[in-house]
Amino acid sequence: MGCKFHPPPLTARNDHNPTDETTTKYGMQDNGRRVIEVPEFLTSVAYTLSIRKRCVLMLVSKHVFHSVGPTVWRSVPRLDIMFRLIKGTKTTTQNFRDTEGIHPSYSQITTVMPLNPGLDRYYVYAPWVQELEIFGGRAQEIRNLNSFLALLEGRPPLPNLRRLTTYTGADIGSREMMGFINTFISPSLIEIRTIIHEKGLNSYVHPSLVPAFLQKLKGTCPRIQVLEFYPESAYDCPEGYKPSPQCQTILWSFTNLRSFSSTVYILESATFAIMGSLPHLELLGIRGFWTEDPVLDEQLSVPGTWFPALKTLQLWDVHPQDIKLLWNHPPVVKGLVSAWIQTDPTSTPDRSDPPMDGDSWIEQFLAALPQLSPSLQDLTFYVGDEDGRVFHISEDVRNGLRRLGLKNVKLRLNNTYGADSDSEGEGYDEENYI
Repeated sequence: MGCKFHPPPLTARNDHNPTDETTTKYGMQDNGRRVIEVPEFLTSVAYTLSIRKRCVLMLVSKHVFHSVGPTVWRSVPRLDIMFRLIKGTKTTTQNFRDTEGIHPSYSQITTVMPLNPGLDRYYVYAPWVQELEIFGGRAQEIRNLNSFLALLEGRPPLPNLRRLTTYTGADIGSREMMGFINTFISPSLIEIRTIIHEKGLNSYVHPSLVPAFLQKLKGTCPRIQVLEFYPESAYDCPEGYKPSPQCQTILWSFTNLRSFSSTVYILESATFAIMGSLPHLELLGIRGFWTEDPVLDEQLSVPGTWFPALKTLQLWDVHPQDIKLLWNHPPVVKGLVSAWIQTDPTSTPDRSDPPMDGDSWIEQFLAALPQLSPSLQDLTFYVGDEDGRVFHISEDVRNGLRRLGLKNVKLRLNNTYGADSDSEGEGYDEENYI
């Protein structure tokens, strides 16, 4: 007898149909196959795996190959990796080391392309590439490149490329670097960056190459959003790069720019006005040289409508007078969320004068910072001179920075001048000084 806790057993029925079970089994397999063959599902699974495992997954089937492949080849870390897709291409790597330690060591990859390259395999992979780093910290030499370009008949080598960067551990010439960049400029690009290597190696652009570079950008990818390049002070251009009216007009036409980084010519009145007029500019980066004089006009008037979207200001080796003047203009600094400052606080406007009191400059600047940039959340502040002097800030200044409520802060008060963020020094992180 059954009860509500122990119901009576059901009467056995001999109506089992093996056909139904088989049908259900194959139906489930078919549904599973349909799920697996959904490209979005394969892509989401692929992103949980390492690149190496994704490469293995690509071998499962043609369908999986074409679904997972774009996740593997979306970002290519070196140019030679791309050209290895072409049958007959050969690459060699050489390591160069200066035993006397005068020049930095580096590796060079030499790629020799066939004179009559077959591009069938290349054409499969090329549309997947959206980001390309040309050097990957090394030097690159490409031989027989023109044979490859001739087969493209003017088409871009990477038709869907959106981000192009250069980061080399070798001291290469600017013409060589710009040759690589010009090869891969295409209408799909929204970001081009020539990143300065941590060793301070040459990634600068000769001033004579800038006009043609900007003109090509305007004609090919006028909707560029991120642009970073650094004209050098060459022996035949000792005063540094000064943009022509034509180049200034081109910069003004880049109304979609959200990030722009270049050298101190940005601070010259005409170019600075162009930067201020860009409606979407969120990041402005300026890189100087320790021998340069102040650039920003002390009499410059900055309208309240300038820099409507600016959130990040990055200043490498910019003269302390220019930095102080920038913070005198609320439209530039009042809305800042992030600031990176690296300077020699002892530099004087006139190099024939004795050094300034670095401690005094630091104290005045940091004391005023909370009021001038009240929205600041991230601050990197590296100061130093040629002698490696240790500078100091008062407890009152530290208290002011505490009240600002910074989320991330790095202070280094004996940074070797001209060195990057990895140099040694007295650092005050959030735990130390707050």
